[in-house]
Amino acid sequence: MTETYVCPVCGSTTERDFRVPSVVRTCENGCGFVHFLREDLLELTERVPEAERPDDWDELSGEERLRVAVGRGDVTLEDIRG
Repeated sequence: MTETYVCPVCGSTTERDFRVPSVVRTCENGCGFVHFLREDLLELTERVPEAERPDDWDELSGEERLRVAVGRGDVTLEDIRG
C-alpha cells in the first residue's frame, strides 16, 4: 500500500510504501527539513467548521491547520494513528 505525504508549507508530495503520520525530509522546493504529513490527515482539517476557523485559516500551513483541528478535538489521536 502506497501512502502520499504532503509538505505542509508548499503542498509538494512524496509517496512511501508504509503508513506513518509524517515523514521528516528535505523539501525539494526549498521549504527546509519538514514533516511531510500523511495526505488523509490534512484532509481531516476540513472537519473544523468554517464559521469556527481562525481568521487567518487560508494563510495557515497544513501543519498549523492540523494543530488547530487537534486542539479543538476535530481530529483525534486515533485519527493520527489511523
